[in-house]
Amino acid sequence: SRPRLLKLDGAGLAGVVSLRSLADARLIRELSAQSEDVVILGGGFIGLEIAATLRAAGRNVTVVEAVDRLLGRAVAPIIAAHVRQRLEAIGVRILTGTTVARLEGDNGRVSAAITSSGERLPAQMVIIGIGVAPNVELAEAAGLAIGNGIRVDQHMQSTIPEILAIGDAAAYRHWFTGGDVRLESVQNATDQARLAARTILGHAEPFTAVPWFWSDIGDMKLQMVGLTQGGDSHVVLGDLAENKFSIYHYAGDRLLGIESVNRPADHMLGRKMLGAGFSPTPQTVAGGPDALKAALAAFSENEPARAAG
Repeated sequence: SRPRLLKLDGAGLAGVVSLRSLADARLIRELSAQSEDVVILGGGFIGLEIAATLRAAGRNVTVVEAVDRLLGRAVAPIIAAHVRQRLEAIGVRILTGTTVARLEGDNGRVSAAITSSGERLPAQMVIIGIGVAPNVELAEAAGLAIGNGIRVDQHMQSTIPEILAIGDAAAYRHWFTGGDVRLESVQNATDQARLAARTILGHAEPFTAVPWFWSDIGDMKLQMVGLTQGGDSHVVLGDLAENKFSIYHYAGDRLLGIESVNRPADHMLGRKMLGAGFSPTPQTVAGGPDALKAALAAFSENEPARAAG
């Protein structure tokens, strides 16, 4: 995949960068030493991780997000609101429902971002972090089916079975939710690579890995397991005020996924539960980690009997 680009007047000015490679990271570090004011376009994981890091280094940081909340595609509203509150508490300015109309420069280097409302945001560096686009051009030219990526089946095979695709570029019907997904994570790419290798060797197996992901944003270690879209209720363990909590998302009585902030043990237990196909009731979750561990142990003990039945 490649970073999505914005067609803005001034996008070619020095100091306008995106983050995708080690070279990009080194350039951002170099430019940050010369920048007092930084504007970040995009309120996703990359943008917010950078925002927290640069603010901790003493920079004046403004995040501009086009939709009405942060992390719109990735986390539940309660998580997005918490992340925003923690970032604003350390001095990061966040503008949601806002876009940048153009960039201004001085002697060839960016000096300001002008919002759609006309506000001038001083900036000696502008970081574009609005997501990535899958590289599908070669696959499209080869005649493969395309739809938010290269369409693959549960064995990572495209519509031409001799051609496989994995990672950021691969879109597929997820076994867990039944919905179409294209996941952008290290874990997903690694698991799909292992499965693709087995497919090539003639040991085709369906893709049943449970997705998980993490992001370190300031003093928040955000960890997610499962896919939480489509949930209709949730249970919260922990305390938002203490910045240590987990949200268990349900569709009816089925556990879809868990989002944790600074509670890594909840995340690891969630990976075990979902990996085993165990969906504890909301009442069991409300009983806390000990109740969940006991329920998972009982489920695992009865697994041979269920398989035999």
